[in-house]
Amino acid sequence: MPFVDDTSVDRPVPDALRSAATAQLILDIATAAAGERELDQILLETLDRLGTVVPLTGGSIALVEDDDLVVRAAVGPFSAEALGQRLRRGTSRSWQVVETLEPFLSGDVRTQGVRPMGAQAGEAIRSWLGVPIVRGGRGIGLLEIDSTEPSAFDHADLELLTTVVQALAGQIELAGHYAEERRATALREAFIGVISHELRTPITTIYGLTKMLRQRINQLDPEVRDQAIGDVEAEADRLYRLVEDLLVLSRAERGRVEIADEPLLIDKVLRHAVAAEAARWPTRRFELDADAGLPLVLGEATYLEQVTRNLLANAAKYSPSGSTIRVTLRREEREVVARVLDEGMGIGSGDEERLFELFYRSANASRQAAGAGIGLFVCRQLVEAMGGRIWALGRPDGGAEFAFALPVHDEEADTE
Repeated sequence: MPFVDDTSVDRPVPDALRSAATAQLILDIATAAAGERELDQILLETLDRLGTVVPLTGGSIALVEDDDLVVRAAVGPFSAEALGQRLRRGTSRSWQVVETLEPFLSGDVRTQGVRPMGAQAGEAIRSWLGVPIVRGGRGIGLLEIDSTEPSAFDHADLELLTTVVQALAGQIELAGHYAEERRATALREAFIGVISHELRTPITTIYGLTKMLRQRINQLDPEVRDQAIGDVEAEADRLYRLVEDLLVLSRAERGRVEIADEPLLIDKVLRHAVAAEAARWPTRRFELDADAGLPLVLGEATYLEQVTRNLLANAAKYSPSGSTIRVTLRREEREVVARVLDEGMGIGSGDEERLFELFYRSANASRQAAGAGIGLFVCRQLVEAMGGRIWALGRPDGGAEFAFALPVHDEEADTE
């Protein structure tokens, strides 16, 4: 039996009302799932209703994705820093709960060796209760609640959460199958669409220009000939990138993007990528500002370079000639953060998340430059496969910030 604290606490509601609220919570879970609502919404509503019967400050639900425990829903003052966090399989308390199928209740995390992820949560949280979500005899996730007060939870809360996760387990599995089918169908259609349409433009251009050069190369003005060769090179590069992105799409359609995790010097990989894009875009100025002594990150060098070059090319495409594209590399907490800062058209309000959707292109982007709408989607697939996160923001003085963070390689880290 894991550590528990028998100290009683004041209940926020009488027992009778608590039982009724619990029954209603279980009914709501079943009703929401029967309506085929989005899984993340079901999880969020579960946490919201838990707050009416349990004295929690916050809480989260994380699901197992390959070798990561990914926070899919969170409530409370620390939800912003918790949502989307990925915890690599290891000896952390959260993974112990998931793998041993044993709940854990701590009345004071500061004396029990539990270290919550996130700077704010790590300083404020005192009580922590984690219960595994089990399906078919294996842990598929974790429901945890926390409080800034010591000894906030008791055995009654443990029993309540155990009941809730039993109701959630089947719905998570069903929703997961449904989501996988929809995702596979969308990616399959995207793959066919790119092959049918997006590959035609560079192939047609390369074919036409090379045919012209073969027939008239001795008759062409040197400037026209050099321009034609440059256009062939540009379209060949575009074709190469499309094929790279298509390979990622095909792997994502099969369910996962395989990543060979290995310690990487991220600054070395990014220097190579910046130099390559600077040669490709001579009318833009590229700068790299990296902290000295950056730690190793886990990932795959080929994919890390693909992500960086996609972001740099995106910044160059939507920035005016003569502008500067600045890349920064900083260590922040237990991550190394890479930011690509441009002086282009910026990001429209509400587009920050949608930019990473497959085929999405904002109205301004469509007017300014051609594109397939898959590059940023591929970046997200690759970054998340490496255990990281990616985002986009508008810059206050104009332009955009596209950034990603990868976890620091630290075998001794034991975080929740």
